[in-house]
Amino acid sequence: MAAVLTIDLADVDRYADALNAAAKTIVTGDVVEAREVIGPIAFERWEGRLRYAAKAGSSSDTVERRARDVTDRIRAQVFLRDEMACTYCGGRCIPRNVLVAFSELFPRELPYHPNYRRGAIHPMYWALAPEADHTLAHARGGTGDIANLTTLHTMCNARKSDSLLTELPTVDRPEHVVGWDGLLDAYPSIVALGNSHGRRHAAAGYHRRWLRHFSQESV
Repeated sequence: MAAVLTIDLADVDRYADALNAAAKTIVTGDVVEAREVIGPIAFERWEGRLRYAAKAGSSSDTVERRARDVTDRIRAQVFLRDEMACTYCGGRCIPRNVLVAFSELFPRELPYHPNYRRGAIHPMYWALAPEADHTLAHARGGTGDIANLTTLHTMCNARKSDSLLTELPTVDRPEHVVGWDGLLDAYPSIVALGNSHGRRHAAAGYHRRWLRHFSQESV
């Protein structure tokens, strides 16, 4: 087990590259090779002190946290509109539901905890999972309209809090990865293999709902 205390853009790329490579083997049905591919990022645990900024969802759906005025369908639309990239740091995003599917397939290597408990969750959730954040925060009069929503990594959202993006320190943004889909193309295959090989974390219907939101074929 490797304790991780900080995350930077290099980690965003490291996690995204490893999961992208694993997804390519998963779509062929090769779980053994996929496990080997994720080896360089396996067994990491988040031990840092970033605080999750989003409000918790309903008690019946603890897997997905949410701002109360933004639906999951709207979230999916925001992530797709922003091409699965964080609008602050420019790094690639992978939706939390896809990461959960990975964690279900590899529960020991890529641990997940619905409350983001320190020591019990892989740092990829902080580094890659996007939030549909309010560009102008509620505290400043912002609404939940899609025009006031933007895609931020969970870690970037935690750092932003109620600030405007223009009030945050500037960062060296990576080159935009054209065609990056957040591994949505492989998502049905990851879910299918998790059903037969893994350990389910999500509530019943969770992946079916997100497959529908992202217009992916249910498996």
